[in-house]
Amino acid sequence: MKPSAMPRAQAPSAPREQSGLSLVEVMVGLAIGVIVVFGLVELLANTSATYQREEAFGRLQENGRVAALIAARQMRQSRTTECKSLPRHELSGTLTVKSCHLLENDEDCSGDHVLSTDRAMGYDNSQDLDTSGALADLPKTIADNVSARWLLGDILVTWGADAKSVAVADPVGANGTGQINVPSMGKGLLGKEDVAMISNCRHAHVFTVSGPEHPSDAGFVDHAAGVNTNDHLRGSDLYAGSSLYNRDPNDPRALLNRLNYRVFYVCCTKDGSLQSGDDVDYCRPGSGSYDPDQYRPALCAFDLNNGAKSDVLVPDIADMRVTYTGDSTGDGQTDFRADDHDTLRTAAWVSANNAWAGVRSASVELLLTTDADNTAMEPSKPAEWIPEDWAKDVGDDALGDDYDEEDNRLYQRIRFDVALRPSTPWAIWD
Repeated sequence: MKPSAMPRAQAPSAPREQSGLSLVEVMVGLAIGVIVVFGLVELLANTSATYQREEAFGRLQENGRVAALIAARQMRQSRTTECKSLPRHELSGTLTVKSCHLLENDEDCSGDHVLSTDRAMGYDNSQDLDTSGALADLPKTIADNVSARWLLGDILVTWGADAKSVAVADPVGANGTGQINVPSMGKGLLGKEDVAMISNCRHAHVFTVSGPEHPSDAGFVDHAAGVNTNDHLRGSDLYAGSSLYNRDPNDPRALLNRLNYRVFYVCCTKDGSLQSGDDVDYCRPGSGSYDPDQYRPALCAFDLNNGAKSDVLVPDIADMRVTYTGDSTGDGQTDFRADDHDTLRTAAWVSANNAWAGVRSASVELLLTTDADNTAMEPSKPAEWIPEDWAKDVGDDALGDDYDEEDNRLYQRIRFDVALRPSTPWAIWD
């Protein structure tokens, strides 16, 4: 038997070549990676900045819409008494509105204190509005409140009867004081300390509701106590007749309305809190204490029926301009317009020309801003965001002209025109 063959030893294979990255390749790869990372970071940063700008711009526009809605609604009611029926329109030429307590706190109402179309509906930025003496046509308590909180821009004044009304149920006594009975008071129509207007569109009287606490639940309203209204309320003329739905144009029923009286202006806030006195300078450009990062401008309003005080309505309203359209000669033809830039038809111009009775509409311009100083791509002054031709035409009266410092906030100008509807002429008491 042949011995088995021994396995032949295999020759050792040649060593394999080891593959890898050279230092140059590593460096190139790292460089590409860094570029990609930087690109992604920049993209993320740009996306975040764009999102923040869009979000800020959205809030800015929303603030503008809210401010326009509030102001326009109040302006449309200005100088009205809600006299809408045919008999009331026929009597509208003789309407007077006595408002002793609102205008002068005159207890005996012996003076000529009337709300009329001659009263100023606004004040111009150039009139040093931080002093109550400049707000001469406002009741002193209101003038003191507003002037202590005014920051800059124009002031807009609105007054008129609320659209909700209720008919007087029974004739009122000869002196017009005491309880004014109503068949069904609408919920929330009037409350104690509210200022009310009672009118038959021949004569009208403004008074303070002295009780009860909730007239809507009681069916009557107490006239402010201690007031002799025999001369100016003319109770025997105003409330004659027994039928609630009296159709006789010579004997109309009286309506009871809440009187809306508001003063709109730009104010200074910190954390949403309204500032007054020297603290307003923290918002005032050019003052030594100017601190726009903590103190911000806003649209405020003094509301006669909201505790008779000023409140913040809309934040980050940086400036306001109001111009007017109307008839200064009394011939029924419009002879001055809100967009006349050759001669700006500001409140100062209207007052100087005794033209308030002829004002038929107003143009309100607001400068909106964002609160954060990091939303705009490049720093600029607020006035530079206004169209160049328009800013040139109005000169120093341009929106944002008081803001001399540059910042990175977004700014936007909005404008809205409101046709005032004094459906009943308000005449001076004779």
